[in-house]
Amino acid sequence: MEKKIIDINEYIERKKINKDYRYLHYKSRKKYSEDEERKKTFNLFMKVLATMEKESY
Repeated sequence: MEKKIIDINEYIERKKINKDYRYLHYKSRKKYSEDEERKKTFNLFMKVLATMEKESY
């Protein structure tokens, strides 16, 4: 088994890039999730209004 010598500057740079990538991926996924929740809430609200209108007649 060989021991590898790791350049510390290269390691730090690689970790920083991975962290940035994960953050951007999480941020975009979170935004998509918020948009989906907003659409679901709006659709539910419209169903409630339609039911109220139907029941009032």
